[in-house]
Amino acid sequence: MLKRFLRTAAFCVLVIFGICLMMGPSGCKKTGTPATPTPTPTPIPTPVMPDTPLTITKVAPDTGAFSTSVTITGTGFSAAVTGDSVYFNGVNASIQQASSTSLVVTVPKGAGTGPVKVVAGSKNGIGPTFNYVYTVTVSTLAGIAFQPGSVNGAVTVAQFNNPYGVAVDAQGNVYVADYYNSLIRKITAAGIVSTLSGVSAKAGYVDGGPSTAEFNGPSGIAVDGQGNVYVGDVNNNAIRFVSPTGQVSTLAGSSAGLAGYFDGSGSAAEFAYPYGLALYGQGTLYVADAGNNLIRDMTTTGSVGTFAGEYGTSSGVPQGGYVDGNESIARFYSPFGVAVDGQGNVYVADGANNRIRKVSGGVVSTLAGDGTGGYEDGPGATAEFNMPFSVAVDGQGNVYVADRVNAVIRKVTPSGVVSTLAGNGTSGHVDGAAATAEFAGPTGIAVDGQGNVYAVEFV
Repeated sequence: MLKRFLRTAAFCVLVIFGICLMMGPSGCKKTGTPATPTPTPTPIPTPVMPDTPLTITKVAPDTGAFSTSVTITGTGFSAAVTGDSVYFNGVNASIQQASSTSLVVTVPKGAGTGPVKVVAGSKNGIGPTFNYVYTVTVSTLAGIAFQPGSVNGAVTVAQFNNPYGVAVDAQGNVYVADYYNSLIRKITAAGIVSTLSGVSAKAGYVDGGPSTAEFNGPSGIAVDGQGNVYVGDVNNNAIRFVSPTGQVSTLAGSSAGLAGYFDGSGSAAEFAYPYGLALYGQGTLYVADAGNNLIRDMTTTGSVGTFAGEYGTSSGVPQGGYVDGNESIARFYSPFGVAVDGQGNVYVADGANNRIRKVSGGVVSTLAGDGTGGYEDGPGATAEFNMPFSVAVDGQGNVYVADRVNAVIRKVTPSGVVSTLAGNGTSGHVDGAAATAEFAGPTGIAVDGQGNVYAVEFV
């Protein structure tokens, strides 16, 4: 009996032990206070480093011409070339190398003198002034000097006959108002001259296709972003429209081509020798109405008003004058050229007054010229011009002047300081360095987005 009991007890112990082995250590724990869990370590926060501010400590060299290599030293730049933007006096520069403390850039064309600015993401900094040195070289784009004609083709063989006006589009195509040929010509960026519209050497007043339309002394010319061309047709006293395919229509001006003064729309409006033309944006044209001594404004659909100048007559003949002030009482005298900047300020080549005028905020002022027909560089109040015929303005507010009788191209800074950009005052046709180049009666002038200046000559 006792042996039997012991065998049963031993079996139970073995069974219980086996069960504990199968359940693992956790299956046979005693009940009571649970074991304390191992605590999870608290992570140590990574310190937040302050963003490095963008500073410019040095620009070297600080003087140079177009394409000069400049090193900008500072802090906070992006180490990626595409992460930074650099501007010289507001003109975007090309970046060659970049690190967080140094940028190597190339001076852009037409930068002018002004501060250097660096932008990296949301940060920007203004640095020292870079002094831009202009290197001006004159070359012939198209035409043969002193050989008038209407030949099309390569620029080296093409001929013009006293071109008066010039304009350039964003693609580098140049448009010419070929005055004595009564044609609108086009020079492609590839160097080919063609006739956009008009019948060679046939002055007339006909709207229509490119080979049948007629002009009579086209002078002022402007081109929009779609390749549409606007023309001041002087002797027809009209503003004409030329499509990119050469189709011509009249926007405004007497249908009979008669000179007069009347604000209105289309053929009801009247002009008297509209020499100069400028386009603002896509919708406003400014006209230097030389015979009426006025600056007119008009929409591109042909509605004409008077923008600046008081119309005065003596015995029915328009009379010029010289008065600054409110645009409604200001006086001009044979304004031949007009230009407009990106802010809507209008500049006038006031021919017979030998002055460059500015219209801003409804007020006419004299930017440069003392009224004497002469040749003097310097501050605006003492500078002299001799029959300034046309003007153009660049993105920095510098005004370029075709100073016709002086046979030079002048430059006027926004503060009115006048210098000679090219030409030596001798009438002729010589390419080369600015100081030795010669012009023969420059009449039209234009400037492109890269600061290149185009001038046409009365030769």
